[in-house]
Amino acid sequence: MKPRNVLHLYRVRLRARLLQECFAVVGIAAGVALLFASQVATSSLSSSVAQLSRGIVGNATLQLLARDPHGLEAGMLARVRAIPGVRAAAPLLEANTQASGPRGGESVELVGVDSSLSRLEGSLVRHASPSSFAGVEVVALPAPLAHTLGVTKFGEEVTFRLDGRMAAAGLYEQLHASQIGPLTSSPIAVAPLGASQEMSGLTGRASRILVEPAPGREGAVRAALIRLADGAHLNVEPASYDETLFARASAATNQSTQLFALISALVGFLFAFNAMLLTVPQRRRLIADLRRDGYPPASVIAVLLFDAIVLGVLACALGLALGEELSIHLFKSNPGYLSSAFAVGSQRVVSAQSVAVAVGGGMFAAIVAVLSPLREILSRRPPAVTAPGDLTAGDGGGWGLLKLALGGVACLAAATAILLAAPKLAILGMVLLVAALLLLLPLPLVATLALVRALAPRIVSAVPHVAVMELRAGRTRALAISATGAIAVFGSVAIQAAHGDLLHGLENAAHDMNAFTDVWVSPAGSYNLLKTAPFTPSAQAQLQRLPGVRAVRLYRGGLLDWRDRRVWVIAPPRESSPLLPASQIVEGDVGQASARVRAGGWAVLTQAIAEEHHLHIGSPFTLPTPQPTPMRVAALSTNIGWAPGAIVMNASDYARAWGSEDASAYNVLLDPGVSPAQARREIERALGPRTGLAVETAQQHAGRQRTLSRQGLERLTQIATLILIVAVLAMAAAMANMVWQRRPRLAKLKLEGFPVGELWRTILLESVLLVGVGCMSGAAFGLYGQQLLDRALANVIGFPVVYSFGALVALTSLAIVTVASVAIVALPGYLATGVAPAVALQD
Repeated sequence: MKPRNVLHLYRVRLRARLLQECFAVVGIAAGVALLFASQVATSSLSSSVAQLSRGIVGNATLQLLARDPHGLEAGMLARVRAIPGVRAAAPLLEANTQASGPRGGESVELVGVDSSLSRLEGSLVRHASPSSFAGVEVVALPAPLAHTLGVTKFGEEVTFRLDGRMAAAGLYEQLHASQIGPLTSSPIAVAPLGASQEMSGLTGRASRILVEPAPGREGAVRAALIRLADGAHLNVEPASYDETLFARASAATNQSTQLFALISALVGFLFAFNAMLLTVPQRRRLIADLRRDGYPPASVIAVLLFDAIVLGVLACALGLALGEELSIHLFKSNPGYLSSAFAVGSQRVVSAQSVAVAVGGGMFAAIVAVLSPLREILSRRPPAVTAPGDLTAGDGGGWGLLKLALGGVACLAAATAILLAAPKLAILGMVLLVAALLLLLPLPLVATLALVRALAPRIVSAVPHVAVMELRAGRTRALAISATGAIAVFGSVAIQAAHGDLLHGLENAAHDMNAFTDVWVSPAGSYNLLKTAPFTPSAQAQLQRLPGVRAVRLYRGGLLDWRDRRVWVIAPPRESSPLLPASQIVEGDVGQASARVRAGGWAVLTQAIAEEHHLHIGSPFTLPTPQPTPMRVAALSTNIGWAPGAIVMNASDYARAWGSEDASAYNVLLDPGVSPAQARREIERALGPRTGLAVETAQQHAGRQRTLSRQGLERLTQIATLILIVAVLAMAAAMANMVWQRRPRLAKLKLEGFPVGELWRTILLESVLLVGVGCMSGAAFGLYGQQLLDRALANVIGFPVVYSFGALVALTSLAIVTVASVAIVALPGYLATGVAPAVALQD
């Protein structure tokens, strides 16, 4: 068939089904939008870390890395440069700090560089060469950060609070996108190496040394660096090591977002499929006409594929536009806890992969929807135009239902096996649950119709009889509408209920991590939420003398890079009570473990870390700290809310392992009856306005932790809500279209004497049955999905989870979708019943 004829046929057919095609476009676009927006939000966090890392390291492929914030001796640089095969080596000092200006403050990463870094050709210093700083204490800031702080003119002062110190530097330059590209959205401040060493109190030290080997010499250079690092207790890692650490830290959030993005896309596809079902009779007539006219299956498929391409291109374009708006205004990248350990920017990164995944999904949905009558196309004889079959008598009749049921039971059994024995395969388990839901859905729908049919003789009204008759006549469409609600409620219930269990667990963790103190005094800045910034504890005696203060103890903590994990190390004073977070212990006796950790040489490990290193309670291991320290496992715990994992030891062991008496916070304990809020004000007055320390009560700190936890999980709630909204619109649109197309049938019923009110109640009953059966099935499977997700979060990633049965969430989602869908359908249903009886007499 000539392309011109294909185009002509499409134009003729489009006029007859314009409304249905529009609904199909909107349905596919909804799935594309949700898929695209969630992909962008997920990839933006990782991409922002990767862009900053690559902007700094440039051509370097290796790095010599310190194991703690005190860094390594700058004299190590000469030894690295002396290694044969080293083409370039540059020192780098990085320190987390709170930057303040006239308009406010922001947590940033202070990056100290010297002129040798420009040899690596990283984009960060390509246009802001450190040599132009002329050795004075100045900083270069990305333009958006400079405007946030209110520092926009040369020489205006920026105040830095870092590790309990305060320092000031003048603005040298604003860095714009034309200079450093997307790095303008990164929270960084670039300063000369000497000035940054002075501000951070790390004179003569660097955080890492970046190394660019000569071509073909990387293996030899790496081996030499390892020999050098072994004697100095340093690490040798690829230059992209931060990207690896961040990928591990953000994996849980990314996987859950991607899973529910796929569920969102499936709901969008069902939306489109429902709309396309309304045009199936027309397409079947077209197929029959073309086959009778002698056109081979290939020509018929070409005609339908043209439909699919037009439908898919329009839907994908609309979906990408909607997804762009969603990713900007709703699915914002929120680093949450991750900003405590990584310099995470706010830039949106739209990768080619995100576009390709969304467009590929949209085009696939369009092709599948259009080619649904494929059997008629490939049949050897020209097909007859037939109406959709009865709900119970379709292909294979009862045997067909039995085969679907057996397939559903098999998928459910496989998901149960994953739940019990292999929670690491949680995503596969969720996919199997979706498959089981779709395969088993015909059974409750058939059973419900049979029940209504059995009860109908006891009811005077003809409404149940007509409703059952109409639904049984439109089998495929009824199943598709029910499936839309089922998938939507399944996704919403599973994610919302598991989300609630995780939040309760994180709240318990926040409570436990603040139970051993009344007031925290630690370096200021939101970057220090985990209390990991070290400082010299010179004010301990001063605070101890304040009225109402019972004791001031030194708390220590930090972040330790252990393989591909950036682990949170928690080290309360050994006198603390409670010493260990009791609700977070998942294996071992809390009393015995507390006694062992208090005595020293023992630590509590996150269960996932222990499994990774093949450790169990009592096992010896060596921590890769600045002073490698042998320890034993006292108990196993959750990750205490930090995805890569946590280690709990006492503060004295921490000082020994890190080779430093620096503290990370003062734990201030108060006399009975003393108000923590009043004590906080007294401590602030004692420290004075020029301190780099911040004071907050244990309750305030726990509140900040809970708030950040909610922010980090907010995107999952947004996706679950959007799934419900799309499902309501999808089912309402499909049922409204179905009712509107049945006007001739309704007109015939009016000729037979049915009043308008009875016909309207029939439409409402049909809607309630379809939506109710689908949503109830989805809610039941969603509760199963909740258990699967809970086990994966707890046993695989190690998150603290409070197990529950989300019945209230299920009932709420069920009620919202059912009531909203039926309410929306009520109006077009009522209008359709107003059709003139004479319509039934038209050809």
